[in-house]
Amino acid sequence: MSDLTPSRTLELIRELSGKRCRCGTKKKASQTFCSSCYYKLPEEMRRALYRRVGHGYEEAYDAAVEVLS
Repeated sequence: MSDLTPSRTLELIRELSGKRCRCGTKKKASQTFCSSCYYKLPEEMRRALYRRVGHGYEEAYDAAVEVLS
């Protein structure tokens, strides 16, 4: 697992609680991405996004951002 700093934790929580996806589209708070971006990800990666922060979510998030970039 990666080193999870307090600022990184806050960044991830803000992203999760936000109402805009990284692509700019509306999303539901508590969801990582909008449905369009989410379904572009492989199924295994989508499942990994349900991990908790500090327990693998940050790695899953970083991998998903890489795929969507």
